[in-house]
Amino acid sequence: MLALQALGQELAALSDKQFQEIEFAEDKLLDALKIYRSIPSKKREARRRQMQFIGKLMRSVEPESVRKQLNALKRTDDADKRKHHQAEQWRERLLVDPKQASGFINQFPTDSQQLNQMVRAAKKAKELGEDKGEARSLYRLLYKAIAH
Repeated sequence: MLALQALGQELAALSDKQFQEIEFAEDKLLDALKIYRSIPSKKREARRRQMQFIGKLMRSVEPESVRKQLNALKRTDDADKRKHHQAEQWRERLLVDPKQASGFINQFPTDSQQLNQMVRAAKKAKELGEDKGEARSLYRLLYKAIAH
């Protein structure tokens, strides 16, 4: 029962976006988790009782299907995080040495003219200390190219 309750806690701790991606076979479980998520964290006793109820409802659910969905979400999140880190690293490299743009274009096909313009604008803004979103725009372009 404690393992099922722990699985319920993992479900309750998901972000809203992730929570919506999970498919529940049991509507009662979905409702119980929504109630748990709506209870303020300072109401510990109410949250504890609701989690016990979730653990009870989890007994009627096939935990393996829920576990598989959770693991798939974690793998997706890990892959997404890697893409974000990769885009950040490329942005830093390009701001230090804009000539590396050809290496990025070879690895991730993108519009070279647009990339070079954004690198120049972000580098100039950084040097002047007046970044008004140029670095962020460059990051978005890099992430978009990496994600596709």
